[in-house]
Amino acid sequence: MISWRRRMIGVLEMVIGVGLLVGFFPTSSLLGLNPSPFFILVIYSAWTAGTLIGVLSGLLASAVYLTLLLSLTPYPIELFWKYLIVDPTHYLTPLTLFLAGYLFGEMRMTWERRVSRLRDQADLSQQEAEGARQRLRQAETALLELQGRVLGQTATMSRLYAIARSLNVLSVDKILLELMGVLEDLLQVEQASLYRIEDDGRWGRLAVRKGEAVWPNSLEIARYEVFAQAIAKDSVMAFPKVGADEETPIYLVPVLRQGRTYALLVIRRLPLEKVTADTRQLLKVIAEWAGDSLERATAYEDAIREEATYPRSRVLRAPFFEQQCVIEHQRHERYGIPYSILQAQLEADADVSEEEFPELITQRLTGSIRAYDLVMWDGEQRTVAVLLPTLEPERAMNVAKRIWERIGGDGVRLKGARIVSNTCQAPKEV
Repeated sequence: MISWRRRMIGVLEMVIGVGLLVGFFPTSSLLGLNPSPFFILVIYSAWTAGTLIGVLSGLLASAVYLTLLLSLTPYPIELFWKYLIVDPTHYLTPLTLFLAGYLFGEMRMTWERRVSRLRDQADLSQQEAEGARQRLRQAETALLELQGRVLGQTATMSRLYAIARSLNVLSVDKILLELMGVLEDLLQVEQASLYRIEDDGRWGRLAVRKGEAVWPNSLEIARYEVFAQAIAKDSVMAFPKVGADEETPIYLVPVLRQGRTYALLVIRRLPLEKVTADTRQLLKVIAEWAGDSLERATAYEDAIREEATYPRSRVLRAPFFEQQCVIEHQRHERYGIPYSILQAQLEADADVSEEEFPELITQRLTGSIRAYDLVMWDGEQRTVAVLLPTLEPERAMNVAKRIWERIGGDGVRLKGARIVSNTCQAPKEV
């Protein structure tokens, strides 16, 4: 509809137009033109400002027209009344101006009302279309849920068999990698992090990540109350306010077995149609399944680690250490999780024997490295190496200086210290 501002502007335009006509055109020429210029002003005002302004414009133009006409009459002023009665044709033009203002103004208002009705119909149609889209999404969601429940189909059974085979291995890291693949396949997760819990549940080390990073690569469980709560409750925790803030996950899934926590799955984002009670139950089943596999794999790796470790130390022998480096590199290539390796050759005084190096390194690094960092000693090459999972290259320099300071000194000297970040083929000097 036409606003009051537009109507006031129409009145102002009419007054200015009439003033310009009267002020700049001779009266005789102005009245002699046919059609009268006043019609242009009246029709314009009526079409731009509506019926009311059109009628007012017609009345104003009629009054000015009659005034100009009377100013040119040859009759004396006392015969004014006789002049109006004797020749009523003088009213024809003013009456036409008034009718033009009303008719054109009404035409404009009729057009505005029709446009308004069409706009309302378009809004109603858009609302109906939005409702139809919502019903379509609900139908698609119901179809997906129905397909997920049809476990008797051959394709579904093959899928479950493939999941079982992927989790039935004796490597913790491979199980965690395959576990994220299972979640991508079944739930199409868009952003999630899977942490390997170590040091009696105190630390979480990022094992697999999907999507951009939200939480640190290494975190202390006690500092994250919601994580500690999920582990303590031994159940899948769901948060109803999805995406309420940057740190709020949708699901927290602890992977436990007989009171020991092996991993913690933090799902931050997944398709909205997947946030259902069935998904929560599915995560619980997957967590129990993975817990059984991780229990066997952890026991197997612990046994191997005991054989691969030097006596009275936590320093590893070269073969097992190299296997862990390969696993970290595969994790980096697949999920972009960084790692760094520190390498150096050691020289010692005569009073330090080669057999004492592993125990000496363990003593000097106690409290200086994380629980899940790995240390290797190669007696033949006289080389010490430290594998730092989840450590970014930009932080490796400061960490390396601190570790080399602890190892060096008191009869031990470092030679050719290096940092290898995210690749085993491009070392650089410290």
